Amino acid sequence: MSNLLKFALEEQRNYYSQKLLAIGVYNSDVLQKMTISELKNEYVYFYHSIPAIKRKPATP
Repeated sequence: MSNLLKFALEEQRNYYSQKLLAIGVYNSDVLQKMTISELKNEYVYFYHSIPAIKRKPATP
């Protein structure tokens, strides 16, 4: 693998790890064991998912 590709993958891993550490979801030991794809999926889940708010029906 070229050095440029290795650097890019490491930067991507660091970015996702820092974002997930910032919100306190995982600790660094868990993040080191995750693949970049897993890190990205978790990042998308926590930063881009909009939870559905279910409202209680109004009672007359």
